[in-house]
Amino acid sequence: MLSIEKQEELMRIVIEEVDVAIKEGNSPFAAILIDDDGNIIDIAHNTAKSMCNPTLHAEINLISKVCQKLNTRDLSQYALMSNAWSCSMCASASIKAKIKNFYFGAPSEGDMNPNITVFDIKEKTVGDISITTGILEEECKLQIEEARKN
Repeated sequence: MLSIEKQEELMRIVIEEVDVAIKEGNSPFAAILIDDDGNIIDIAHNTAKSMCNPTLHAEINLISKVCQKLNTRDLSQYALMSNAWSCSMCASASIKAKIKNFYFGAPSEGDMNPNITVFDIKEKTVGDISITTGILEEECKLQIEEARKN
């Protein structure tokens, strides 16, 4: 597991990528894939609005990008970090890619539809996954809230 300092350092990189999503008119979400030492494999943000595709959340973009880059469907040696809990689609896709370790900032928004949290997905997952939450939670929540006002 990464130190709290390393988790916060990486989450600040995610927060910077969220700003890119916001500037492009997309929802305020981003994700990175990291190795056990916290080295960044790749980064992506939500492009659902700008690409007119409701499935292009940050995690989906990231998984697609990294799998193509590494020519693999197995991301089991990596962890995913996002500024908010993944939605059910993204959590399921991450598990399909064999990701087992997750780091999140803010909790899911209450109006998520379907309202299935990463913890609900974890309960239904065969095998063990690790979920760490609350990394720079207030900063992540504030960034999302501010973006939603505009």
